[in-house]
Amino acid sequence: MRWLLAVAMGLMWPAATAAQAACADDVAQAASREQVSYTSGAATVRGLIYRPVRANGAGVVLLHGARGLGSDAATFDPHAIQLASRGYHVLVPNYYDAEPGKARRTARDMRVWRRAASDGAAWLAEQPGMEAGRVALWGYSLGGFLSGETAMEADGVAAAVSVAGGLDAGEAGRDRRAVPLLLIHARRDPVISPASTRRWGDDLQHRGAMVEVQALDWEGHGFDGPTWCDIFGRTRAFLDRTVIGEGA
Repeated sequence: MRWLLAVAMGLMWPAATAAQAACADDVAQAASREQVSYTSGAATVRGLIYRPVRANGAGVVLLHGARGLGSDAATFDPHAIQLASRGYHVLVPNYYDAEPGKARRTARDMRVWRRAASDGAAWLAEQPGMEAGRVALWGYSLGGFLSGETAMEADGVAAAVSVAGGLDAGEAGRDRRAVPLLLIHARRDPVISPASTRRWGDDLQHRGAMVEVQALDWEGHGFDGPTWCDIFGRTRAFLDRTVIGEGA
């Protein structure tokens, strides 16, 4: 099925990957996917946007992990399609376009990537079908840490979800903001320790955030298909409640 083949920064991922990620509660596809770009500082950040057939006025920016978008795009794709098919505009940016990824990250790198995330959120907010104040950030691993810290400093971000993010990924900021944040972590993670996620959550709460921490019955930094389905199910429930207001 050729419509399942997508291009992310010149990389192709196979249809089989998306099919394997199907979840029990999937809805019929009602969204399109296309390549886009936006400006962040002096850089042009490329990405993919998933546009819903029936928009609910909200959007979410999905931030990849430390290995780059090429590593995470195939995992994100079917879940981005599902978010968009439920009404969300979804942007998946390659924030490494703003500053390449590296093993030793500096404070400047983190600032540039947070700016790329917040600029992506601002760009998404201006798309047709969007309503003011309804953009959230979501990220995995390094992207999860960036999503939470960016939400603390960007007034245009309504909420954020961090998956497998914590202080092992970077140093906490100082910005204070009353923004809802969901931190999801595995029971045991050899890369970003659950203890560092909980310490980060405590720090965020002291800085004014409304923090929820949820532990997965899983060991490891990466996840299998059913666990990703669980993660995005939790994500949708959180976004529906905090960004759209359903069930609040």
